[in-house]
Amino acid sequence: MEPLKEMYSREWVLGLGGHLSRVDSKINPLEFQKQVFASPWKEMELKERINRLSDVLVQYWQGPISQIYPNLIKLIESLRGDGISDFNFPYIFLNDIVTKSGLDEFETSMKVLEKVTVFSSAEFAIRFFYKHHFDKTLKQMHHWSKHKEPMVRRLASEGSRPMLPWGMGIPEIKKNPEIHLSILETLWNDKDEIVRRSAANHLNDISKLNPDIVLAFCKTKFGRSQELDKNLKHALRTLLKKGNTKALGFFSYDTKWKPEKIKFSVLNKEIKIGSSLEFTISFNQTPKDKTKIRLEYKIGFLLSNGSYGYKVFQLGEKLLLPNDKITISKKHSFAPITTRVYYPGTHTISIILNGNEYKSQKFELKRG
Repeated sequence: MEPLKEMYSREWVLGLGGHLSRVDSKINPLEFQKQVFASPWKEMELKERINRLSDVLVQYWQGPISQIYPNLIKLIESLRGDGISDFNFPYIFLNDIVTKSGLDEFETSMKVLEKVTVFSSAEFAIRFFYKHHFDKTLKQMHHWSKHKEPMVRRLASEGSRPMLPWGMGIPEIKKNPEIHLSILETLWNDKDEIVRRSAANHLNDISKLNPDIVLAFCKTKFGRSQELDKNLKHALRTLLKKGNTKALGFFSYDTKWKPEKIKFSVLNKEIKIGSSLEFTISFNQTPKDKTKIRLEYKIGFLLSNGSYGYKVFQLGEKLLLPNDKITISKKHSFAPITTRVYYPGTHTISIILNGNEYKSQKFELKRG
């Protein structure tokens, strides 16, 4: 699979240059392409390439954001007119122009981000304003949480997350993760799924810093609809994977339940990077009860320093009837992925049922 950074191909950048030339006749598409691809473009990672695009545009459009704003809006209109859809990640660099030209013009920058975020999310850009204008930005996010546009409401939740992936860290939010709870109260049951999903991700971030805040938030919100319960489950996913008794109890997982005759077999105790670990689990339900169970497995990945990093993977959930017999076979791929480096050596795997861990086993990972 081609790295995401390659989405900025020569053809794509030249096409963008064509739209820019419609907005600003001083911009020559070929010259714009040449500036974007100037060395060391090939060595740049995705965030660096995004930064390069905004830097080149800021060279053309110097001056305060109040002067640049009309060109940004005209460019978005031109792109939309050519069939480019909203919520379009490759154009996220447009928000960076606001951070580079508008930190000293807060009110104007907020008006610009309110427009641009509909086309390509401003979740990373707004963090710069938190850093330089914390109180005013916090007030703005509360205002946006009630906006008519779902993508603006999403920005109020997504841009304020305590642990936003890729986002600049904001110490004040990490120290006080409850600071945006009133925004989440507004958005957790929003009519748009994309907004609800963001609120759930924000709550999940908070759960890593202060689980009690999220448990208290979710406690009284179950049962309104299946869809909302699904979002609450997404908000609690880290606590569920950690076997938090209260979180599991919200979904009727009995943490005191124990299986009968549990067996766990790892079929290949030695595997190579690029192949798959194969395992089988079997167990019986008790003769008397119905039980809802959550099935997971946990892999202890050997790290470069000799310690272990653990990750829990879901196998699903089942409603067990009295005397049910369950057998599950699974393959876990160790094919190379960009988000994890595999180190040869001894790894571990165990089974988790309703938050309780069983039958840890070791296996050897070897170079492919």
